[in-house]
Amino acid sequence: MELKWLAMVLVVLSLGAGLCDGCLEEERFALFQLKPFFEFINYKLIQANNFGLNPKKESSSNCCEWERVECNPITGRVTHLFLDYSSSNKMQWYLNASLFLPFEELQNLSLNRNFIGGCIANQGFERLSSKLDKLENLDLSENHFNDSILTSLSELSSLKSLNLEYNLFTGLNPTNESNNNWMNLKELYLGGNEMKSLGSLFHEKEGMKLNKLEVLSLPGNLFNNSIFSSLAELSNLKSLDLSDNELEGPIYTKDLNALSNLEELFLSGNEVNGFIPSQGLRLMNLKVLNLSANGFNNSIMSSLATLSNLKTLSIDIYQCNGLIDMKEFTSLKRLELRGCKVNKNLTRQEGLNLRSLEELELDESSLPSNFIQVFGPLISLKKLRAHGIDGNNAPPMHDFCELINLQELDIKENNLKGSLPMCFSNLTSLKTLSLSYNQFSGNISALMSLTLLESLNLSSNQFSENISALKSLTLLESLDLSSNQFSGNISALESLTLLESLVLSSNQFSGNISALKSLMLLESLDLSSNQFFGNISALESLTSLRSLDISNNKFHIPSSLRLLFNLSKLKFLYADNNTIHADDHEMSHFSAPRFQLSSISLSCCGSGGSFPKFFYHQSELEKVYLSNIYFKVDRFPFWLLENNTKLGILDLMNCSLSGPFQVPSHVHFALSYLDISNNAFGGNIPVRIGARLPFLGYLNMSKNCFNGTIPSSFGDMSSLQVLDLSNNQFSGQIPEHMAMGCSLLRFLILSNNKLQGSIFSGNFILTRLVVLELNGNNFTGMIPNVLANCSDLYILDLSNNSIYGEVPSWIWNMSELAALDVSMNQLFGRLPQGRGYALNLEQVSMADNQLNGSIPRAICSLNLKLKFLDLSMNSLSGALPSCFKPVSVREVHLSKNMLQGALPNAFCDSSSLVILDFSYNHLKGNIPNWISNLSDLSYLLLKGNHFGGEIPIQLCKLDHLSLIDLSQNNLSGGIPSCLKVSALSYVPEQYIWHQSIYSNMIILRSIEVSIEYTIKSRSYNYKRRMLQYMSGIDLSCNKLTGEISFEIKNIMKLLTLNLSHNNLTGPVPRAFSNLMDMESLDLSYNNLIGNIPAEFALLHFLEYFNVSYNNLSGKTPERIGQLGAFDESNYVGNPFLCGSLVGKNCSSAETPLTPKASVGNKEDYGFIDMVAFYASFFACYVMVLLCIAAVLYINPYWRQAWFYYIQMAVDSCYYFVVDNFPRNFCSRNM
Repeated sequence: MELKWLAMVLVVLSLGAGLCDGCLEEERFALFQLKPFFEFINYKLIQANNFGLNPKKESSSNCCEWERVECNPITGRVTHLFLDYSSSNKMQWYLNASLFLPFEELQNLSLNRNFIGGCIANQGFERLSSKLDKLENLDLSENHFNDSILTSLSELSSLKSLNLEYNLFTGLNPTNESNNNWMNLKELYLGGNEMKSLGSLFHEKEGMKLNKLEVLSLPGNLFNNSIFSSLAELSNLKSLDLSDNELEGPIYTKDLNALSNLEELFLSGNEVNGFIPSQGLRLMNLKVLNLSANGFNNSIMSSLATLSNLKTLSIDIYQCNGLIDMKEFTSLKRLELRGCKVNKNLTRQEGLNLRSLEELELDESSLPSNFIQVFGPLISLKKLRAHGIDGNNAPPMHDFCELINLQELDIKENNLKGSLPMCFSNLTSLKTLSLSYNQFSGNISALMSLTLLESLNLSSNQFSENISALKSLTLLESLDLSSNQFSGNISALESLTLLESLVLSSNQFSGNISALKSLMLLESLDLSSNQFFGNISALESLTSLRSLDISNNKFHIPSSLRLLFNLSKLKFLYADNNTIHADDHEMSHFSAPRFQLSSISLSCCGSGGSFPKFFYHQSELEKVYLSNIYFKVDRFPFWLLENNTKLGILDLMNCSLSGPFQVPSHVHFALSYLDISNNAFGGNIPVRIGARLPFLGYLNMSKNCFNGTIPSSFGDMSSLQVLDLSNNQFSGQIPEHMAMGCSLLRFLILSNNKLQGSIFSGNFILTRLVVLELNGNNFTGMIPNVLANCSDLYILDLSNNSIYGEVPSWIWNMSELAALDVSMNQLFGRLPQGRGYALNLEQVSMADNQLNGSIPRAICSLNLKLKFLDLSMNSLSGALPSCFKPVSVREVHLSKNMLQGALPNAFCDSSSLVILDFSYNHLKGNIPNWISNLSDLSYLLLKGNHFGGEIPIQLCKLDHLSLIDLSQNNLSGGIPSCLKVSALSYVPEQYIWHQSIYSNMIILRSIEVSIEYTIKSRSYNYKRRMLQYMSGIDLSCNKLTGEISFEIKNIMKLLTLNLSHNNLTGPVPRAFSNLMDMESLDLSYNNLIGNIPAEFALLHFLEYFNVSYNNLSGKTPERIGQLGAFDESNYVGNPFLCGSLVGKNCSSAETPLTPKASVGNKEDYGFIDMVAFYASFFACYVMVLLCIAAVLYINPYWRQAWFYYIQMAVDSCYYFVVDNFPRNFCSRNM
């Protein structure tokens, strides 16, 4: 007996001694010999949110514990090697297969997706045949192998499964004729290649016999119908996949029937339309058949009727003229039907009688309203999925209620309407219900009795009221109520303790979230875009949470996130657009959080105090968004990069950060997106920024206080695509190394700095530029011709610099260019001629330069897309080209040029035009009647031209006018009483937009142009932000006659009215006292008579009022209200006015009979001696001219500039005299 126990102990000890503590040293050494080729062999691959796979180094030194290695637990030898995605080398390379020889017990080797192009000569897989006789599974998929590798692989006689998918095989395989080493192969995968035939692979006389092959997968190749004759030898084949090849027409069943053991056949994604003979299929063992995405009609069903054991059928029938005949398919368990269109209701007698059917999937079909009955009776149906059914022919919802055995119902995206019928409560077997993306409305009380539900998706409907009906669904594991109109509190969720996923986003829920305390199993929680408020303490107990989204609510969240420290599994946190506040508790009591976040977003709003300390304990961060929060931090948190080597996105925009910007002490390989814009960082950018952050793709440092030069090391960022350094104080030139090194750069924004010198030298490879904004600097030189090579250029802004020279002709050939702004420079000469291929230009601004000559015909190429044109403040002359007819234009600014002729007909069909500004030109003729076509016109500015005739009555048809300035012309006749003017609530900006490769960067760009308008006797420039509050009429300095008779209802919001320097007669309209918003009223230098209405004292906003030099009579208004602010100068020149303001006693005042008339040929000029005035003025004028001529003779540059501005200077002096001396001097503009 003792000997027996001793023997047992020895056996146990011997077995124990055989157990291995780790991998063998020789195999461990062999693994590290593989590392230069498979560098991630000792790394785990971790799924990262939207970032693919991230490698993490193994912590164990025992290679048998590595994720990519499996060992025999007894011998310790390696049996499985999973080297997928193990090489960072993106170039094709060649493998030395003999490196695997030490792994003598290897059974499974996976090398997929490693960019392997083949094997080194004499070191191929044939070397493994002698020692690796246990290798059964080999995966070489998604590499660059070709047919030549097959000879090497054919030596591996032990293989049972070989995967060669997604390589470069063509089927011209050079295998040895007598080699039958694949006799044991059972599974062969060759999908995703470019094979047209199998060559000699399966031919008994030439190639390898694959008598044991059971699975053959050939999808995504170039096979045609002849492939079936090549497969006749595979008598044991059970599964064949020929989907997505080039099969077409009918398939002959003779060769197909030879595969008598076939159980699965996949022919989807071809152009097959039938079988010959039509009822010749004899695949009696076939259970699964996929014929989807072919060209079948409903006659195909007769060919399939012989498949008596068929259990699963997937088919598209886009030519279905009546319901398909499936009466023979009584054993069918699963049916996928796509594209069937039936236009009539069918009776039960015409139905399918699919009594055994358990799963029914219907996609993109148009079926009769009673189709559920017609398929039935579906007494066994457990799963129904119907997507994309025509909602106008949808089944009555009550029909679903008959499917009492249904366990899964998915009818999303069907445009179904109405409320849920109460009979839905009959579906008590339901475990999964999805009604998303329909138009259901009302409450959800019908779901109350579905107590077996595990998954419920009601998203994107119009359900409303509360969710109390969910209280009884205690087995729910997944609940999605997003994008509805649910309201009230969420107390009903308290009993759903098995929930793992809860989505309540985009509803109208309110109140606190205390009901969530009991949901201990929640892994994903989305409460975003509701009206929840209060604190987030209820989340403390949800220790299973991995993802939390509480953004867009009214929560008060401490920046320390102290209440979430216990959530050890939390990886993703989104809490944007709540109220973030500093945590006083953190200052005195701080403990490290238990979570390691991958992504956090706390953008907007509030004050976070000091930078949250929990960040010091995070080492796995990949995305950090902290924009629009006020932090009291005086330096850049570079340690965040040093602690988190996988950090890819860091957004600290508008966080009130200050101090110097620092880079990490070592190279950061992961950071691709950095935004620190709109802060107060100062000083120089570190010169080694490019070396420390070489993989940045997006860098935004705009709106800070950086100074110094732009570091040339930016050129080391070879991946950089977006660089924004605008609105700083950088000086110096653009580094040449940056223009040579950042070959992928698409967005370069350096505007509003102090940069100088030439823009780019000849060393320039930024040919992929899409947006180039260099405006607001001190650049000199000419527009560089190297930009002509930027064929993708979409926005080019060089405005507000000191660039000179002519506009280059290649500008009109930039086919992708949408916005061009070269205004406020020193460009001169004529605009370039040419045919013009810039068909996409929407915004063109060349204002405030020294351009001359006529506008070229090349501008006609902009007719379709142009929305904004600004050529103002140049010396352009002539008329617009007759071919120029921009139908979509919104703003036209051509003021302060020397354009001639009539108002161009170019804009007669521009119904979208909002601003038309031709001020200060030499246009003449009448204002055309087609002006009424401009239905959106808001700003009509024709000041300082030579227009004559009457003001057209067609202006009254424009309902959106805000400003009319027709002053300083030769207009005559009366003022149309029907003019309508009111302030706009807003002035639409003419944006163009471009979305960058970074989804959250959308470039919205508009050009800011000011409009000159005279108010309160002074000219002001109003930009878009102020224009929205402006409304006015200026008809001054014309020859208008008649009485003033506006329809007050049309000008109730008028702010300014100037009718001075005309020949208007009649009384001052008393109705003006109803214009309560009026700020400026100028009626001076006319022939008005009568009293000044005392009611004007009610105009509380009136700041400027002038009725001087008329024939008004009576007593001046009392100095009350706003009228108390005006003195004698506002009433002078009315001899029949009396009162203290004009220094005349009303008792002795004369009574006017008629307006003052001329006596003989002598004109009354008042108190001025006009002879003396003319003499002195002439003498002074001559002296000024002589001085100017001397200066201009000496300096040629000043001479050129002087002649450019001479006209505006003369106009200003001339009208100074007009406005300050009697009205006889109110003559017209030049």
